[in-house]
Amino acid sequence: MRLPLTGVTSDQVPAILQGAVTDWRSVGCPIPLPVTVLAIDGLIPDGASPAETVADYAALVAALDKTPGAVASIPIDQIDARVNTLEVDGVNQLLATATDDEPVIKIGVAGDIIFGRNGGNYQRKYGDYTFPMLEVKDFLSTFDLTLANFECFVSETIEPPELTDGSTLDFVTPPDSLQGLVMAGIDAVSLANNHALYSNAGYGVEAFYDTVRHLSDAGIPSFGAGRDLDEARAPWVATVNGLTIALYGVDGVTANVDFPGEWAVPVNVGATASEPGTNPMVLDNIVADVAALAGQYDIVIPFFHMGEQYIWSPRDWVVQVSRACIDAGATMMLSSHPHTIMGMEMYKDKPIFYSIGNFVYDQMFSVDTRTGTFLDLTVRGKNVVGIRIHGVEIVDFVQPRFMAPREHASLMDRYWRSTDLRVREQ
Repeated sequence: MRLPLTGVTSDQVPAILQGAVTDWRSVGCPIPLPVTVLAIDGLIPDGASPAETVADYAALVAALDKTPGAVASIPIDQIDARVNTLEVDGVNQLLATATDDEPVIKIGVAGDIIFGRNGGNYQRKYGDYTFPMLEVKDFLSTFDLTLANFECFVSETIEPPELTDGSTLDFVTPPDSLQGLVMAGIDAVSLANNHALYSNAGYGVEAFYDTVRHLSDAGIPSFGAGRDLDEARAPWVATVNGLTIALYGVDGVTANVDFPGEWAVPVNVGATASEPGTNPMVLDNIVADVAALAGQYDIVIPFFHMGEQYIWSPRDWVVQVSRACIDAGATMMLSSHPHTIMGMEMYKDKPIFYSIGNFVYDQMFSVDTRTGTFLDLTVRGKNVVGIRIHGVEIVDFVQPRFMAPREHASLMDRYWRSTDLRVREQ
């Protein structure tokens, strides 16, 4: 999974497997890494002399994991998300594994999107509210389903607070900015976060209602917050290529009931039976909801807003919550809010992404905060079978761009260090 290379050509495949290619850099990898050919017994490619053969796919996964630069050729329908499946001639080989019983879809996930403050200043500077998404729109639009975390009030009547306070923590954007999300093919956004209802200025419930209305008018459904607790806990559901997908949002920052602490804002804007708000962090409710959704839908994706900001590794309670959702039947686990990437883990062969990082935000003060990841996920039937992570850098305070190969390799080195830090802390 860790090889920083997305694909090779069909001419290069036999050369790699037969030992003619000894270093991945010669076929486009941005870093030097020796090629080590592995194989499963009985599945040795013609002309190959593998350095090691193993009994089965599980043993192959273990061997690949311990041997940087190792490669093997096996039937595509045996592959899952624990390995990096290289594209061949630009084609995602996993797409060919679709069957009537197990369709294949592509899901894209962006992290925190905040158009306000300096982001708003730069949109006005360029006179273009679609400016943030111009560099990424074409790629994001290629996915069957693209989602993100959206942290901004949308209003025609609230004056942008950055006009009078350059360091404001209240984020407001006009409805015109949503056209950038539409242009980029964003299909749904989570509002289960600390900027959906809470604000220092006290914009409150009416501003939240305006935000939901403007999103809906733009054709962008939201989830994770609502007019009451039932609505806040309700998923947004879509059907793609015959697969039913439920997106479920939880606010662990301004509605963290079960795990309060310095990582949470000391307020509670969680919805109640009669009051609007976000879906609160109440683990028993969350587990029950995820289990119920798993019984109804093919793919269940909880999208949490939680964790401590600006650190590289998740706290134990974040791991507890994430694994509990997988135990309850979630297909994967997504988290944002720390404003820096945190790596991932495979738990029971399902991916947990602990912090996706920033996607559109004006935090230019560090490398960690002005970079993030975009998740490129291939799902077959009810399982994630392919994971590709794209590095993103934010420029001009508000515009993400995808990294060049060497930049991306550097970011992923940091990403895997964060992942391994989590393993060492267990």
